[in-house]
Amino acid sequence: MTTSDTESYAHLGAKAREALALPDAARIQTIRAGTWIALDHVKEVLGRLEELRTYPRVTRMPCLLLVGPPFSGKTSLLEHFRDKHPADLDPLAETTTCEVLMIEAPPKPDLSDFYSRILDALMAPYKPTAPVHEKHSQVKRLFAQVGVKVLIVDEIHHLIAGSQNRQREFRNALKSLGNETKVSIVAAGIEEAYTAFNADAQMSSRFHPYELPRWNLGKGLGTLLKTLERRTPLKNASDLHMPSLMSAIHARAESNLGDICDLVKEAAVKAIRTGDEKISQPLLDKLDWVPPTKRKTFRRDA
Repeated sequence: MTTSDTESYAHLGAKAREALALPDAARIQTIRAGTWIALDHVKEVLGRLEELRTYPRVTRMPCLLLVGPPFSGKTSLLEHFRDKHPADLDPLAETTTCEVLMIEAPPKPDLSDFYSRILDALMAPYKPTAPVHEKHSQVKRLFAQVGVKVLIVDEIHHLIAGSQNRQREFRNALKSLGNETKVSIVAAGIEEAYTAFNADAQMSSRFHPYELPRWNLGKGLGTLLKTLERRTPLKNASDLHMPSLMSAIHARAESNLGDICDLVKEAAVKAIRTGDEKISQPLLDKLDWVPPTKRKTFRRDA
C-alpha cells in the first residue's frame, strides 16, 4: 500500500488497511472473525488470573468468582488466559503438563458429570459409570501428575438448576477439590452465580468476586468504538465514537459488550454489501438487528 493510500485510510490500523485489498467475501470473513481487544478491565482480570497461576501452594488457596451479564466477554477472556498457558497432554511425551484447565459446568449440579468433564478435558481414560468417589480420586491424582494450578469452571450459574441439597453437595465438592489439590478455582457465570455462592458463607468468603462492567455512554465506550473502527476494514471513516452514532449503537446493543461488537460487525458487513463502505445512522436504521431483550419475544412480520 502506498503512502497516499495510508493517508487516505488514516482511520484504519495497518492490518485493516492491508485487508482492504481482499475480495469482499474475504473482507467479510475477516470482520466476522473479530479481533482480541485488551480492554482495561480485561487486563486487570488477566492479571488476577496470572497471580492465581503463580500463587504458592497454601492451605487455603485464593479463588475468583467472575460475574457478568450474558455475552459480556467472560468466556472469551477465560479462553484467552487458558490459551496463553496451553496444556501439553501428549501421552507419548516424557512429561505431560496442564497448568490451566477449563471446563463448562454441567447443566445441573451433578458431581459425576462434573468429574467426567474434568477427565475429558485432561483426555484421561475413565469408566463413565464409575462411582463418583472413584472419579474424584482419579481427578486428584491427575491434578498432581500434570501440575494443574488453576481450574476454571465456566457457566457456574448452572449450579442453581438443582435442589438445595444438590447445590450444597456441589459447593462442598468444589471446596473439597480446592482444599485437597491446592488448586485455585475460578468460577464464572451470570449474576445468578452470586445467589449460588452467597448461600454458603465459606464459598462467599473464599471466592473473591469480580463483576465485569456494563458499557455506559462516555469516554470508555468511545475508545472501544474507535478501536473497533481501526480494526474494521471499511474504505470510508464512520466516526463511530461521535455522540450520535455512539448513542445509537449503545441503545441497540443495550450496553452489552458482545452485542456492541456484533452490531458493529454486521453493520460493517452491510456497509460492504451496499457499497457505502462506512457505518452510518441510516445504515443502522435499516440493519436487520434485534436488541437482546427483544429476542425471546421476537416475531418477524408475515
